[in-house]
Amino acid sequence: MKMPVINLRNPSKRGHNRVSPSSSPEPSPPGPKRPRHDPTSPLCAECQTFDHDSQQNGKRFLEKFQVGDMIRADAPVRAANGSYYYADALPVYHFQDRLNQDTQCPLCKFFRSMRIQADEHEKYKLIVLPSSESWLFQLGLLKKYSEMWDDLVNSLFMIVVPDLDWLPPQGHEVTWMERYVPSVGMIYRLPAPESGVPDREWLIRPRELRNEVDMGLVREWLDMCKKKHGKACRTQTSDEVVERGFRVIDCEADPPTVGIQPWGVTYAALSYVWGSSPEDQVEWPKTVLDAVSATKDIGFRYIWIDRLCINQSDADEKAYLISKMATIYEGAEVTLVAAAGNGASHGLPGIRSTTRRPQPQYHLDNGKTLVSTLRDPRHDILESSYWTRGWTYQEGILSNRRIVFTEHQAYWECRSMAAQESIITRLFHRFSHVDNFLIDEGENERTWDEVKNEEVMADFMLSGIFKGNTYSGGPVSSPESFANTDGDDLYRLDYGFPLHLNATLRAQLRGLNEHIRAYSHRQLTNQTDALPAFMGITSMYKSSPGLYLLLGLPLYLEGSANSCSTTQITFAMSASGWYHRSSPRPHQMFLSEPCNRRTHLPSWTWAGWVGPVSWRAPPAIEHCTNMTDIVDAISAKQPPQPLWAAELHLFNSAVLRSGNTPTRTIKLRDCHSPGPLDLETPDVILLQNPYVLEYSTRHEDVKREWSWTQRVGRVGRQVPSGESVEWDKKQYRIAGRLCFVALSVEMTEEQWSKKHFTGELVSVLMYATRWNPEENEGHGGAHFMTLRKVREFRPGVCCWERVGVVYLIIPKESLDKCLTDNDLLRQAPVERREMVVLIE
Repeated sequence: MKMPVINLRNPSKRGHNRVSPSSSPEPSPPGPKRPRHDPTSPLCAECQTFDHDSQQNGKRFLEKFQVGDMIRADAPVRAANGSYYYADALPVYHFQDRLNQDTQCPLCKFFRSMRIQADEHEKYKLIVLPSSESWLFQLGLLKKYSEMWDDLVNSLFMIVVPDLDWLPPQGHEVTWMERYVPSVGMIYRLPAPESGVPDREWLIRPRELRNEVDMGLVREWLDMCKKKHGKACRTQTSDEVVERGFRVIDCEADPPTVGIQPWGVTYAALSYVWGSSPEDQVEWPKTVLDAVSATKDIGFRYIWIDRLCINQSDADEKAYLISKMATIYEGAEVTLVAAAGNGASHGLPGIRSTTRRPQPQYHLDNGKTLVSTLRDPRHDILESSYWTRGWTYQEGILSNRRIVFTEHQAYWECRSMAAQESIITRLFHRFSHVDNFLIDEGENERTWDEVKNEEVMADFMLSGIFKGNTYSGGPVSSPESFANTDGDDLYRLDYGFPLHLNATLRAQLRGLNEHIRAYSHRQLTNQTDALPAFMGITSMYKSSPGLYLLLGLPLYLEGSANSCSTTQITFAMSASGWYHRSSPRPHQMFLSEPCNRRTHLPSWTWAGWVGPVSWRAPPAIEHCTNMTDIVDAISAKQPPQPLWAAELHLFNSAVLRSGNTPTRTIKLRDCHSPGPLDLETPDVILLQNPYVLEYSTRHEDVKREWSWTQRVGRVGRQVPSGESVEWDKKQYRIAGRLCFVALSVEMTEEQWSKKHFTGELVSVLMYATRWNPEENEGHGGAHFMTLRKVREFRPGVCCWERVGVVYLIIPKESLDKCLTDNDLLRQAPVERREMVVLIE
């Protein structure tokens, strides 16, 4: 089977791809024809008839390229069953059902190991696509950069996919390439060593791996980062230093030794899971010894490893160094990440004697080799024990450069580039300041010299998973105007790295929301570490003017207009903006997620609970987008009409523990600096005579159904469709308003309604407004916190805990009628309740 190549001179024009003269199919090597069936061959009868060097297949490949049929269409095709697929692959072979059978045939075993959705289907097939179609590139943007690689050539890869009855032979389902193929990898064909294939600048080539990590390649990645990325990969969130107790391991000593070094010495760091087995608990476990060896091979003398470099017997010094963890990981030249195994005894695969899983491959009779590019290392990391631990979260995020050791290969990720050991591809870069900088003579010449080496990987290339303060990729994956409400996919991959030093408030808020979401899925041995293990992440936002985090919740302290301040409204938005959701499905209208409380923290912050957090709610409510719109409007002295926010007071719970009621509180309307919040450390909300949800019966509207819009296809090639999605198709309303309810405790819809009637629950209004206030159009909503009574503190004063949220959608037609706050409150609908509410 021949794999011709095409130039990438103009891939956007169908039918104009020209095959390189030197890329014609190579002739089959001379020799006798393979018999139709050889009983002495280890191959099964079917594989013996599978002709890998068919001239007919080679001509078909050429024809497909020449007429442009190998370039994916702009839109997918909808099948009769409502599913979507692309019909632009070249079918090579139909395996029928034999890949589901246990066999001794080595070729069957190879293809069996490369199946996507393994054992979920009866039949499988082998299809071929050009490398530019892989998940490593965002095709829509890649086409626009054709002038960058006139000398590049596109190769072909194969994938084993389900052979479904509703799919044509050349068809592949729209989500396979981005969701499932990365979990197994692609199949490429390596030429025979003596074939003399010219050394071209291929878009993608496979790399045949050895048992050991290619440390020379790692040094190349490090050198490229230092030369191209400038200050971007030397980010410090603060000017803090480690003033005492800074120890490192001298990797050149034999045996390695631990000693004090001055802050500022060049060092690497290790991020890993300690583990709990006896082998994990020894002083120098295998992972530590492998890290020492790898550090020396990379070219560094010192490495910082917490278990050895923190004096575990000195409680005071230990507490001090733990408080400096963010500084230590940011200060490291590179961090070695152990993403394999469950503890420190596992080792770093590919270092010293620690083995790694072999790369699937099959050697053909003609000397060529079918080889797997392996599963995307990002998936290995996302599915590792390392990715489940709370403390490792900030270690990975705060590191500027990372070398990740998975069970299969090594992976590099810095703040501007991502690369993997099993794939050879050009790491395209662009200037990070090119849009905001003019090359002038004289005064600007020095400035250009300072920024010309600050580059990031081109935004059509797959980026990393250790996100920075914005958590967004390039302009296509996360544009500023995009309300990302399509769900919380833990395995979402973005394209492009964010431009440095250009983070807006919206991008930072989205980044913070995403960090909280991701961190809330992690596990902690000690629940009291919930905020300490996240403090390094919050430190990334300390330099942002106006942005303040109160016990993990973002609020904005600057700006006021008329009777509303940004502090008041943004706290109300954040306290009612999160809820618990473990399912990635975005369109459920009633959620009940039983979660455990962390009683040392208040219930109104996400950190006060154990459970996965979401900041997005149907139909199109994204906390960071709405909050930024409100902040911008109020800061410009143009608050949206209408807008109402609860009068919120905060105080420290120590007053309640003494049996007294607070005599002094922080009134958020009048709080415009962090001083009072830092001094008082408030953790209780006080509401006097709040507005509460007047009705709690949810009615099913059987006359109408929601018209949700689903987007299909891979990132960058998504198109709207009318396909229905899996969600609660029942349309529920409270007092005529579409409602969304989410709870952090186990409860049925009937119980939710009944407990409101009995007074065990109450939903208090936090704020109500129009979305997109700048344009004064679109829908709006009333946002409530659902509270559960904990105890009566004294007559007329009760202590409550936040157990959920309620959102009522107010349509544009109703908002247009609102001229005053009272008009808006009537649309909610709410009633005034004479009571004092303390929310702990």
